[in-house]
Amino acid sequence: MSMRVLDWQALVGGVLSIHEQTAMTIGVFDGVHRGHQALIAKILRQGPIPTVITFRQSPKRILNPETYGGDIVSLSQKLAIFEDLGVSQTILIDFSENFSTLKGQEFIDALIRWGKLAYLVIGSNFRCGYRLDTDAVRISAMNADRGIITDVVPPVKEGALPVSSSRIRSAIGAGDFIRARAALGRNVAIDVGGIPPICRTEGLVFDLASSYRVIPPEGRYRVVVYEPGGGTAGKGREMEIAISAGKICIPHEGSVPLQVGWIEFVSL
Repeated sequence: MSMRVLDWQALVGGVLSIHEQTAMTIGVFDGVHRGHQALIAKILRQGPIPTVITFRQSPKRILNPETYGGDIVSLSQKLAIFEDLGVSQTILIDFSENFSTLKGQEFIDALIRWGKLAYLVIGSNFRCGYRLDTDAVRISAMNADRGIITDVVPPVKEGALPVSSSRIRSAIGAGDFIRARAALGRNVAIDVGGIPPICRTEGLVFDLASSYRVIPPEGRYRVVVYEPGGGTAGKGREMEIAISAGKICIPHEGSVPLQVGWIEFVSL
């Protein structure tokens, strides 16, 4: 059974309905790294209808685009990973001006009313609401008054440091795919399916910089290229690609036009 994907505004506007109690976890989930996977594992094991609440675009990208470090995974990748992990439904929030002024308690109230929240899992450093007015401790107390169990999970660590999206961005930006893979629990993969390619003599060129993606350093890399819709579970083509000036160039091979969905960095 495929994962159900719902729109937040449609849900709280009464256009869509959730009829059964849910187990939820909340976050940006950029990378869906090992720390995120620990949260998801809890809703899969202990709660009804495992549900992820996340954003179509990172709030940091919307609020501070000039300093944003780039997405580790695209929305398409993120949803595919959720589904592979066994999530039953995902609720997508558009980080709008209206949503950004919502207080933390109002957000949790909406999850209870419209999302049928019965069990919540959040990280110990989780905060939500206008100006981040509500932390994990307060959420636990609010939910306890209503008989809703809240599990607050400490960070997953890689060595002495917590696994984090910012550290993974830093690793990819430095070309340290070993460190990034250790934190992600899988190889680094870039989704170029939503980026219009430029066809040049040397190959297909994808502009990562204009698409808010994390960009590895300039150089040549051994990768596996997958066709659109194939994900990394299907059969890919191993080849060498070049990265320069924020762009990936995938060379033409033979007379058959190459269709590109995902690029997985496998040679370290």
